[in-house]
Amino acid sequence: MMAIVRQQTFFAVIVTAAAASVSAFSVSSIGKQAHHSCAHTLKATIERDGLFWPSSSNSEERIDRSISTDEDDYELFDEEEYVLASTLDAVVKIYATHSDPDFLIPWQKRQQTTSTSSGFVIDVPGIGLRVMTNAHSVEYGSVVQVQRRGDDEKHAAIVEAVGNECDLALLRVDSLFSPQNGDQFQPFAMPIGPLPTLQDDVEVIGYPAGGDSLCVTKGVVSRIEMQEYAQAGARLLAMQIDAAINPGNSGGPVVNDALEVVGVAFQGIDEESIENVGYVVPASVVRHFLEDVRRNNGKYTGFCHLGIEVSFLENKAYRKFLKMDNLDGEKKRISGVCVRRVQPTAGAYGILKSMDVVMAVDGIPVGNDGKIPFRRGERVDLGCYISSLFPGDIATATIFRDGKEMEVSIPVSPVKDLVPSHYNNKPPPYLICSGFVFTALSVPYLDAKGAWDDFYTESVSYLLGLVHTPLKQKGDEVVVLAQVLAHEANLGYEHLIDMHLLKFNGVEVKSLGHLNNLISENEEQFMTFEFAPEEGGRLIVMERALCEQATEDVCKEHSIGSHYVLRTDTV
Repeated sequence: MMAIVRQQTFFAVIVTAAAASVSAFSVSSIGKQAHHSCAHTLKATIERDGLFWPSSSNSEERIDRSISTDEDDYELFDEEEYVLASTLDAVVKIYATHSDPDFLIPWQKRQQTTSTSSGFVIDVPGIGLRVMTNAHSVEYGSVVQVQRRGDDEKHAAIVEAVGNECDLALLRVDSLFSPQNGDQFQPFAMPIGPLPTLQDDVEVIGYPAGGDSLCVTKGVVSRIEMQEYAQAGARLLAMQIDAAINPGNSGGPVVNDALEVVGVAFQGIDEESIENVGYVVPASVVRHFLEDVRRNNGKYTGFCHLGIEVSFLENKAYRKFLKMDNLDGEKKRISGVCVRRVQPTAGAYGILKSMDVVMAVDGIPVGNDGKIPFRRGERVDLGCYISSLFPGDIATATIFRDGKEMEVSIPVSPVKDLVPSHYNNKPPPYLICSGFVFTALSVPYLDAKGAWDDFYTESVSYLLGLVHTPLKQKGDEVVVLAQVLAHEANLGYEHLIDMHLLKFNGVEVKSLGHLNNLISENEEQFMTFEFAPEEGGRLIVMERALCEQATEDVCKEHSIGSHYVLRTDTV
C-alpha cells in the first residue's frame, strides 16, 4: 500500500510541475491575449499542440491522407507508416480459458485457468484468413477469444488446426473475417518472409506480461539449429534470438526489417543464470505447417521421420570395424551414421538394416556426428532435412552395407510414439473394471506423477523407462493401472498403483481397447491380470460374476458417467 501511495504522490508532483510548465509556455505563446485561468490555458494547449493527448486534428489529417485517392494528396501519404500500422493491427491478443483434464483422475477436469497470448493474421493458401498462434496457447481451450489492437470487442475463435510438434495452431474467427464486413474492414495479412541469417535484426511483436497494450522488442538472430520443442518433445529447427520473450509473447510474430514474419515466438529458458535467450519457430517450419494443413484440407498430420536410431561414428576403431576406410579397393573417406534400430512402423523398416551406414540422403552428405550442411558455416542434424519433406515423399539414401556402397529408396512419413506426448486436446483414455482404473501411459501422465522431479517412486521410474520404447504396431498402448477405487470386491488390492499391465487371462494386452474387448468377451470364472515384470510380477485375480456390479457401484459412488473412454486417433 505504501508503494502505491508513493507512486501516486510522485505522479501528482509531476503533473503539478508539468501544469506549471505548460502554463508558462501558454502565456508566452499567446502573447497579449487575456489569460483567464491556468486550467483554460492548459486545455487550449492540449487541443492545439497535442502535448498531453493525441491531437484530434492530426489524427483526422492522417486518416484523410491514408484514404485519399487524389494524386497530389497521395504524394503526402507515408507508405512506410501505413505498412507499419497495418502490421501492428494484424497482431492480436488471444484470451483463452483452459479446461485441462486430470490425467491421474481421467474422468475429471482440473479447475479452469485463463491465459493471454499473442497471434497474428495470415492468409493460408486454399483456406483463407486465419490467426496463427502457439498450440500451447489454446491447449484444451474451452473458450478462445481474439481482440484486435485498439478495439474493445473480443471475437470468438475456433481452433481449426493444431500442430503440437511445432507448437503452432490456426484459429478461425468468423466475425473478424466475414465477407459481409467488406474489404475496408478486412484485416491485413502478414506475409511470411525468408529464414534469416545470424546477426539479422528482428523485432518481437506481441502482448507480454507487464501491460495490456502492444509491445515491440528488438534483437538479433543469435543461433539457428535443431532444438527440442517443449510442447511435445519433438526436435525441429529453431531460431534463438536475444530479444526478450516473456509470458504473453507466445504466438506473436517475429519480423525482419521488411516487416515479414520470419518466425513465431514460442518458448524461453527458465533459469536465473541465463538471460536474453528466446526461441522462435522459424519461417521454414511455419511454412511446412501451413502447407501440411493445406494439403490435408485443414488437418495437421505431422512432420516426417526416418524412424531410425543411430550411433555416431566419430571413433576411429568403430569406423575401422565397419571397414569404412576401404571402398572398392580404393582409399576413400566414408562418413555417416550407423543404424542400430529401425522402428517397425517407419517407412524405413525392411529397407534399412542394423549396422547399415547412412552416408548421404538425396545427395546431402552425412557427417560422422550425424550432421549435414545447412548454410555456409552451419550444420544441422539429419532429421532437419527429413522433417522438411512431406508424407508420401521418397528419400534416396546412399548407404554402406557389407563393404559395398548402394542406394535405397525410403518412403518418409510421420512416426507415432508408443507413449504419446499429447492427446491433441482430447480427454485421456481410461477403463474401469471392478474399481481398477486403467489408463494409457503418456507423457502428461508421467508429468502429473512428477517423473522428472528429483524424487519419484520405483514404479514411476520403471514407467519413465518406457517412454522411448518404439511402437511395434499402430494402435498399441502401454496400459497402466493408475489406481484402485476401493470396493468390497477388490479388498486387498486397493493400495496398488502405477503398474504396467502385461496380460489378461494369459493374453498379451496391446491397448485399452483390446483390454476392453478381452474383458467383455471373457467367459471364464476368474479374471487374471498379470503385471510387469514378466517373471515375478504381481498377479491380480477377480471373480467375473462380481465384476459388473462392482464396476457399477464404483462409478455411481464417484459420479463417473461412463466406465470407459477410449482413444480414436490411434491409427
